[in-house]
Amino acid sequence: MAKERFLLIKSWGYSLWADIEHVMVMYLAAQLTNRIPVVYWGMESMYSGAISLNSFELFFEPLSQYNIYDVVHPDYTYYPPIWNFSNVMIDDPDKLKWEYRDISSLMASNADVVVSDVFYHISEIMPFIHAAHPMYGMTAHQIYCKLYQTYLLPNPEIKKSIQKFINANSTFRDEKPIVCAHVRGNALVHEINQLYSANNFYAPAIWQFFNIYNARHLLLLTDSKSIVREYKSLYSMGDILIISNSKKIPFRGPVRQCNTNYPNKRHKGVELIRDTFEVIKDTYLATECDFFIGNGYSSFSNAVFRLKDWPKTNAKLIY
Repeated sequence: MAKERFLLIKSWGYSLWADIEHVMVMYLAAQLTNRIPVVYWGMESMYSGAISLNSFELFFEPLSQYNIYDVVHPDYTYYPPIWNFSNVMIDDPDKLKWEYRDISSLMASNADVVVSDVFYHISEIMPFIHAAHPMYGMTAHQIYCKLYQTYLLPNPEIKKSIQKFINANSTFRDEKPIVCAHVRGNALVHEINQLYSANNFYAPAIWQFFNIYNARHLLLLTDSKSIVREYKSLYSMGDILIISNSKKIPFRGPVRQCNTNYPNKRHKGVELIRDTFEVIKDTYLATECDFFIGNGYSSFSNAVFRLKDWPKTNAKLIY
């Protein structure tokens, strides 16, 4: 009987939806290399407090019936060669050196277990899609949509929180159409010879949806109290504004193990796990809306863009 071959997808260690993009891209890589995908967000993840905890499964259903303990075996070979069965569950403090991590070597490896802990764009995987694969000929956006909508499944607790919000907010449930705006607190964009805020372009786009399509409400998703105050002032008439009851804190990013003297000096813990539930809930609430406006530089906004087949006229990312 043939031995199973695995692709171990570890946390990249950035914001939630950036890490999810990494998972989805590597899920496709697993398909293309006939490997079993195993997602393990251990101590390198912002959401895990113990090596035995797979924090990916705090939020989403597993991508296969196998787990990290199926991947850890003294008889298995590993790629990159820095890994072995005794260290594969911990973080590599030197992973940002990208040693042994070029995509061609990863895809061609004959090891029993290939480990991915760095980010690849979908465009780097697309050349490996063969003509017989169902995603052959798709654009990058179409591939992302297929992956997110088919394989990324929130766990039951998150599904309940989404439905609870819908049931408790009759305006959101019954009074359509609704525009959703994801507005970042810090939306400064640095381009050649210019600095501007992407948030300056939201109001005209929102007005267009209300004027042309007779939208009735605006769902605001933001991590900024000042944005909430601004939008309450702008959209104070007729109970237009709906604000998610999520209590989110701005993402500050991890302090990497390679830059610290001890491994747990990160912005993480119970509060961040609860906050992440709220982020995921808000993401899926956005897909319940009829129109969406987001920030093109935000992994959150891009996730909303991919989780639903939006008509071209109904969704816009601002750059």
